[in-house]
Amino acid sequence: MYEVVLSRDAARALGRLTPNMRARVFKALEQVGANPLAGKRLRGELEGLFGLRIGGMRAVYEVDSLQEVVIVHAIGSRGDIYKR
Repeated sequence: MYEVVLSRDAARALGRLTPNMRARVFKALEQVGANPLAGKRLRGELEGLFGLRIGGMRAVYEVDSLQEVVIVHAIGSRGDIYKR
């Protein structure tokens, strides 16, 4: 099981979500910890990162296999998340 770590930006974005959506994101990130390569591999400028779809929200993360850590860089709405 990989440890899931939130960046400062991801933690702030998570704090702004409604309690219901926050619970959905936590559950999805828990599943990522169990299977980190299940997300979609991103291309272009975000190559090397993974995207996770959570309803209308998205999470962008990277996997550090050596330290068994998943680092969540951003959480946001579908339209804005890939522009960061």
